[in-house]
Amino acid sequence: MGYHIDTGLIHEKFKVDCECPLCEIQKVVEEQFLYEFLNDAVMEDNTRIKVGQLGFCSKHFDMLFSRQNKLSVALQIGTRVDQLEKLLSDKKSVSSAIKQANALDKASKTCVLCDYVEDSMVKYYKTIAQMFEREREFYKTLIKSKGFCLHHYAELLRYSRYAGFLAKDYVGVIAGVEKRNLERVRQDLKKFCDKHDYRNALEPLGNAETALPRMREKLYGKKID
Repeated sequence: MGYHIDTGLIHEKFKVDCECPLCEIQKVVEEQFLYEFLNDAVMEDNTRIKVGQLGFCSKHFDMLFSRQNKLSVALQIGTRVDQLEKLLSDKKSVSSAIKQANALDKASKTCVLCDYVEDSMVKYYKTIAQMFEREREFYKTLIKSKGFCLHHYAELLRYSRYAGFLAKDYVGVIAGVEKRNLERVRQDLKKFCDKHDYRNALEPLGNAETALPRMREKLYGKKID
């Protein structure tokens, strides 16, 4: 079985000084899809159909809207609204109104971009596990990393079987990397808190100065601007 996706981006982002290389990879993946949805994809029938069915979450709408091609966003949102209007017919009973509420609630939680990004990220989770099995040098890269945000760590565990006969070793390695680096940031956070005791006023903060944003990244992933 071959790799699920090109390994170049994995090698590149695992060497970045960050709290989660998977967040860095996801950022690249999202940017690629954002570019497509603002350009050629908007003219493709299949894409417009999916946009109509699923729409965008607020995060991806904001990311699309922050870019230059507002017309592309408007056309796709128009397609989505056409679909949503079908859910807004008059209701003549409480039970039918509740059904409409449930349908609207469900419709507000779908996003075509989220689905595309997640499908791509699954390929990366599988490929990283395969690389652990097949590339001896990648083991060294993984060990030297600063771990992952909790979401991406969980996904790496979920797809750990793709490391084949080394799956058990793979789980042990990434678990060790995650635990060690979470403790590293936790110690910096403790130092940050201790600094606010007047007895430690003259103590240098060092890396603890950025403890909160780094712990935020560990817990919730990299913030997308």
